[in-house]
Amino acid sequence: SGHHRDTDIVAIKNDEDNENKRRSQTAELRLADRSVSSLHSPFHLHCIAFAFHFIKTRGRAQTTSSVIQYIHSRTRRHTLDGHSVSQAKEDAPIRHRDDSQPHPSALSAAANPRRTMSSDAAQLSQLLAVLTQPDTEAIRQAELALKPLLKDPRCVPALVEILKAKDTQPPPVRHVAGILLRKRLAGHYTKFDIATKTSLKAEILTIIGQEPERSVRNGLVGVAASLAKLECVSGGTSWPELFQFIAAAAAADAQQIEARELAFSLLQEMTETIGLHLKAQFQPISGLFANALVPTEDPKVQKAAVKALGQLLSYLADEPEVEVFAGLIPPILQVASQQRKLHNEEELVGTVLDVLYDLAYSPSQAVAVHLIAMVHFGLECIQSKDLEMGVRDSAALVIATLAESKPRTFGKEEQLVAQVLETLFALIENSPDSAAGALFESNPAWRQDLEDGDEDDYDPELDSPSETSMAQGTLDMLACEIPKKYIFQPAVSRCVQRLTSPQPNHRKAGIAGLGVIAEGCSEPLREHLQEIMPHVLAAASDSDAQVRECACFCLGQISEHCQPEVLSYSDQILPIVFKLLDDNQVAVQATSCYVLEMFCERLEPEAVRPLLDALVRKLAQMLEGTTKRSVQEMAVAALAATAVAAEEEFTPYVGGVATLMTKCMTVTEEKLFSLRGRALECMGHMAIAVGRETFRPYFKATMECACDGLTKDSTDLHEFAYAVFANLAKVMKEEFAPALPELVPHLVQVIGTDEGQLEPAEDVERRELQSLLFTNPQQQAGQFNNLDDSDNEDDDDGNYVLHVRTALLEVKKGAITAVGEMAAHTGAAFCPHIEVVMQVLQKAASNWHPLIKSEVADAMPNLVVPSVSAYHNGEIQWTKGDVTGPNPMSQHTNAIVSAVLTELNALVKDDDKTTVGKACEGIQSVIELCGPHALLPVAQECMENTHKLLVKSAPCQAADELYGELPEDDDDHDIVTQAACDLVGGFGRVLGAQFSQYLPQFLVAICEYAKSSRPARDRSMAIGWLSEVAQELEGAIFEHWQTVFLPALMAGLADPSEDVKRNAAFCAGVCCEHLKERIVDNYPQILQALEGLFHIDPSAGEAAAACVDNAAAALARMIMACPNNLPMPQVLPVMLKLLPLKTDMTENETVYTCLLGLIQMNHPDAAAHKAEFKRIFTEAVAEGSKVEDEVKAKLNEALPALQ
Repeated sequence: SGHHRDTDIVAIKNDEDNENKRRSQTAELRLADRSVSSLHSPFHLHCIAFAFHFIKTRGRAQTTSSVIQYIHSRTRRHTLDGHSVSQAKEDAPIRHRDDSQPHPSALSAAANPRRTMSSDAAQLSQLLAVLTQPDTEAIRQAELALKPLLKDPRCVPALVEILKAKDTQPPPVRHVAGILLRKRLAGHYTKFDIATKTSLKAEILTIIGQEPERSVRNGLVGVAASLAKLECVSGGTSWPELFQFIAAAAAADAQQIEARELAFSLLQEMTETIGLHLKAQFQPISGLFANALVPTEDPKVQKAAVKALGQLLSYLADEPEVEVFAGLIPPILQVASQQRKLHNEEELVGTVLDVLYDLAYSPSQAVAVHLIAMVHFGLECIQSKDLEMGVRDSAALVIATLAESKPRTFGKEEQLVAQVLETLFALIENSPDSAAGALFESNPAWRQDLEDGDEDDYDPELDSPSETSMAQGTLDMLACEIPKKYIFQPAVSRCVQRLTSPQPNHRKAGIAGLGVIAEGCSEPLREHLQEIMPHVLAAASDSDAQVRECACFCLGQISEHCQPEVLSYSDQILPIVFKLLDDNQVAVQATSCYVLEMFCERLEPEAVRPLLDALVRKLAQMLEGTTKRSVQEMAVAALAATAVAAEEEFTPYVGGVATLMTKCMTVTEEKLFSLRGRALECMGHMAIAVGRETFRPYFKATMECACDGLTKDSTDLHEFAYAVFANLAKVMKEEFAPALPELVPHLVQVIGTDEGQLEPAEDVERRELQSLLFTNPQQQAGQFNNLDDSDNEDDDDGNYVLHVRTALLEVKKGAITAVGEMAAHTGAAFCPHIEVVMQVLQKAASNWHPLIKSEVADAMPNLVVPSVSAYHNGEIQWTKGDVTGPNPMSQHTNAIVSAVLTELNALVKDDDKTTVGKACEGIQSVIELCGPHALLPVAQECMENTHKLLVKSAPCQAADELYGELPEDDDDHDIVTQAACDLVGGFGRVLGAQFSQYLPQFLVAICEYAKSSRPARDRSMAIGWLSEVAQELEGAIFEHWQTVFLPALMAGLADPSEDVKRNAAFCAGVCCEHLKERIVDNYPQILQALEGLFHIDPSAGEAAAACVDNAAAALARMIMACPNNLPMPQVLPVMLKLLPLKTDMTENETVYTCLLGLIQMNHPDAAAHKAEFKRIFTEAVAEGSKVEDEVKAKLNEALPALQ
């Protein structure tokens, strides 16, 4: 609020201008109906009432300025503390009091327009006049002369005198005088006595009321606001006369438009002061706003009121007091909507949208009740083609932000969600833009290829949003933020509906929308892939090029976010994509490469094998045969992903691909740096695919190219270089170590670089003020700076503006990743660098940006690994639950572990969920590597932090409550909760039975997630955790068997989700394995619950097959635990029919150990089913079987006995 704003205020005319204008009695009486409740005493109320009477009884109408002058004349002697102050003679000279105090009469002299200007004022005015001229040297000399004068308190009355001299001083000079007065007040005001302050305040109000020039009055509004702030900060009485002035102006009659407009301009400029110091006046101020937002008010006054009220609402958005003004949100929206329709008021609409953005995060329910109205206003703006795209995009941002901050409230409004979705899909349908282009539009190569433009002309800063990008960005936010139970079905049904349309633009919108929601709705989408994939595959063969392009985009998104379920469609997806690589549209070709990149990264070698040779040849041909950079870049990325999928089977192609990449890695044209970086990335991926031995011949050249990239002024090349360093460190391990002395110091320097720059808010404000003074931008820079004192008299409250270099954030993230991977894989050679890396990561852990903090949480645990390599030969020998024996960690390792866990524990309390999740994973990896003695010193803090996460009371989970949204049982699965649950499993793995003392509190917390009202992933997580606890604590869980474990696994076995059933079957088997005879009475109950799993068709999908596999393993564990307590003639045949295992190969050892044991003990039921045993064993040892070699050897030994 302290910044000067050049608002459009029209001057109030003097009495003489209105001499011949008579007003009707009705119009005059309206003044008495206006709200004046902001006045502070009966005396002030008397003054206003008398003023109204004065207007009514005069023969000629009086202007607002006359009223204000009358009020001043009546209240002049009534000072802030209630005492009278004698008025000085107007002809008294300017004198100092205590060598600094100007006499109040100096201000009175300024008030007399007939008086000759004082020498002080005359001197200042001459210098200010120079500042308005386009003469750089003259301006510099004037500034030098002004600087000492402005340090003298006498400059205040002199500047007031200049402001008053509207008959002799030109507007530009008075304008500068107003700006300087506002800036110098803070340094001099406290030096004045009460009388001088009172006189100064009165004169400022008088001048405002009489000033005809808009620019000068703008400056005076800022002066008045600064005076009000100084009064409040210094403990004064809030300058009640100012509120009399505002109330009188706001209450002016219908024809006094300018007066009412002025009132709200003053309120706008005083936003901060009102919000901080004048809360007691909120109700009367609210009344002033309410009177101005009625439909009959003049548009200019409405506009000023909306701006002032909007700024106050934004300021109070996080405060409880916002409730006082929240009821005015609908009138604001009505005014903005009306002015947009009638007057095309785009600026006002933009202002209101900014306010709504701020209010979106308000925790106040008084604001939340207007969510529907706010969204409807946003939709109205989005749909209005008369508005600029920037304004429409702001409206879309408001809707997206409301979805982010109020996801449950938003989602529960079904009709509202439907309206928003229809609007967004209509925008995509009716826009000629590529709906897949949103994925790549920030890539200059992509843009150049699509538009055949000149790369040199591409300017990302000038790139404006399109209807398609606006709609897709909003849809993406809705899908990511609104609970899936509210958004998935409405969104996916609209996609599928459009995919069956005969109109290509509808099909384009449907398939594009499906791709957009794939990330946010990945969980339910994975569950419905069987119904959705036929539509996607059909769209990939559509006759319309835009539909095919969007189908590729959708396939890529599904491939990225619906793993591993989408991999089962590899035999359908890969041939289609391979065909699309030959499409005649460049966009389709490049997007097809994107699909390959996303799909192949997780593919197993056998899935890609049938098309591997053709794929590599085709991609190589595309790389060499096209001049389209987008296609080249995506082809390289697809080659990299294909290599990762093929693993060692890519070995025959390494040489040829490396030759192609070498050509790309040596390009020197700056516009080809992204292609060069992609080639580097491909080399790193090939190294991971084929391993150290095969890649060794290419290691040196790749490193040299990466290091050369660091010498270029390209953040993209730096990012790619750090990524390849990380990958090569993984692959080459100790062979990478010789590069550490050169690379680690460089990476440390990058990590320690400040990616932001703090600039005093005063400097920002100064530049804004300069724009008001000069028309030549070159003259603005540096000219006004010298008017500030070097001793910083102006009070900027220590406020700073942060300018962030976002590109450096990504580079710093890449450097942290690289140094973490080097620590993890280069062994003891990294030890000399641990200390300096630890220091820079500790600093980075407190970075303001979550991107950096989360990467630190990921990298920090790796610093323990070099110490373990150096002092423990790569492995610490620790015993589960041994907390009393000697510490197995060396002193060096212990110190590193202590420092790392301290930092990770601090990050667990961060407010960013991704950071917290990675910190939990980091703690788990460290304690599982180093054992119970690593956990003991921080156990209490770890337990408390983790428990808070599970009961959703941690700082990172406070955002919902902060924005007025309380958690619900059926909220979507949370990555933080999963990480915390896994960490508790780690506690049990390290402490064993010693963890039983902490178990009760965690059982209560985690079993909440097993409730039927929770999402399937929550239920699966909870049952899976119980399985881990049973595995690690073994018999120590018995006291909780009847109350927790048995009810939970019985409910899990009857759950509709196959993932939950799978974990419940595993839990049942583990509990039976460890509790043995103590729970045999429950065997019939467990067997009956397992029976439903025996009838599941394993060919229905991976989850179904895993469910059957775990049911078989549960029977095996029950047999091994208590064979005599089972009806073996009935149980064994059932288990044998389920074998061999289909997908969960981790249970092979359990199953075959059981079968081999039955054979060794000559169990009669085993002998009776010798043929089945032989079938199962034969399949298990066959070529291509995924059974471990050690188990295969045992089965081969047993097979002769089954002949």
